[in-house]
Amino acid sequence: MKVRIDLSRCQGHGRCYEMASAVFDCGPDGKPVVLVPDIDDDDVERKMQASSAEMMCPAGAITVE
Repeated sequence: MKVRIDLSRCQGHGRCYEMASAVFDCGPDGKPVVLVPDIDDDDVERKMQASSAEMMCPAGAITVE
């Protein structure tokens, strides 16, 4: 599973790193950074966190494939 953030769409709400701290963190500029861009198939916790963050992002800036 691949996780990406489109920083041009990100509005800096911070929901991703608040709800998925195993996948995202807050960068020095206040924008999120992806800690784990490639999540293994057997890492169920991170997969669930990444998918939840994608659904909850108000700007639609997170893509999980």
